[in-house]
Amino acid sequence: MLGPEYNITHPSIYRTSTANPFVLAGLFTESIPHWVRRYAKLRPDYSFPSSMISDLNKISISNKELYTVLSLAALFTLLRYYLQIRLERGLGSAEIARRLQISSSTVRNVVAAIKKRGDASEVKKSGRPRSVNTRNTRAIIKKRIIRNDGLSLNRMASQLGIARSTVQSIVKNDLKLKSYKLRRGQYLSDKSKAMRLEKCRKLLQHFQVRRVSDVIWTDEKIFTIEPLPNRQNQRQLLSKDDSMSPKRRLAHNRLFPKSVMVWAGITATGKTPLVFIERNVKINSEVYQKIVLMDNLLPWVTQHFAGGPFILQQDWAPSHGSRSTLAVLEAHFPGFLDKNLWPASSPDLNPMDFSVWGMLEGKIAGKVFATVDDLKAALEVAWASIDDGYLRRTVNSVKKRLRACVKARGSNFEILL
Repeated sequence: MLGPEYNITHPSIYRTSTANPFVLAGLFTESIPHWVRRYAKLRPDYSFPSSMISDLNKISISNKELYTVLSLAALFTLLRYYLQIRLERGLGSAEIARRLQISSSTVRNVVAAIKKRGDASEVKKSGRPRSVNTRNTRAIIKKRIIRNDGLSLNRMASQLGIARSTVQSIVKNDLKLKSYKLRRGQYLSDKSKAMRLEKCRKLLQHFQVRRVSDVIWTDEKIFTIEPLPNRQNQRQLLSKDDSMSPKRRLAHNRLFPKSVMVWAGITATGKTPLVFIERNVKINSEVYQKIVLMDNLLPWVTQHFAGGPFILQQDWAPSHGSRSTLAVLEAHFPGFLDKNLWPASSPDLNPMDFSVWGMLEGKIAGKVFATVDDLKAALEVAWASIDDGYLRRTVNSVKKRLRACVKARGSNFEILL
């Protein structure tokens, strides 16, 4: 709505707009002063700016000349009042749109507002007018994000000389963007991607004949007696005076904390016992064959599968692929996934890597263990708590991951899941 300070002859609102639709269409068949005055009479409840009526009465230029000096905002204000007069005369929205040669949706929106509020005046916007979050500022921020989507909001706010909260509000509310942590994944060369693509296709063909639920998925991981500090969420509430005092705790970890190597395996229907290998023991072919394969895995396989079919999966560390180890595998674990089937550099395909170890870590997270034996006991309890439903869901997701890897042409694919 035009304010009482409106002055149609003031130079600040002059704008030449020969392409304006009002000018080209020749909208009004009666003089503007005439219908403005008539509107004021028809709607005595509306206080039309007297200064505007006075100015319109003083000038004697044609409608077309008047449109060329009106500001765009004034033109649309006049359009709203013109539409209201036409509606009061009983003219339909479609006919108004046709005569004015403007979009019928524009007419419908104005008509709906008139019917809802009873007049054509603009609704006063609530809240404080924007002073920093302007169209120009939003455009600058958008361009900078397009150039570098990892740009720090703090740095951007400092460069623009505005508050970080303003930048954050623009990014979130106006640009509809959200900050995401970088995804972590295995580095893959072009050669590795090609190899993964080829072997994932072979595995999908293999699992058309064999069941993925028969696979024993295995892996090793090192656990330490000290938990890794969570620098993002591990905090301490202190007063400002105590922030530099001895009360401020220190998150630390030893350079070489005591640890234990853990080997384990799962299927869709069960899990092997945990095998602990002490830190000072080097896992060579002899240790892997005796402690892992013969002393622990073979007895479990014999009991769990009871002579039924199974498939052993393992990574191809040197001790796993030596000639003597391959001989043991051929003798006691026939049908294992050999190097021609299982791709290297693929922790995202092994349930132990992409799910199980993370769950086990989560169950003992935040705990400090006095000894390695305490750590082992906690791992045993956590391992026993993993149920068969979780194992079945995790193993069944492998084929979906293989298809995603093929779709990604051997590249990192977890964004596709």
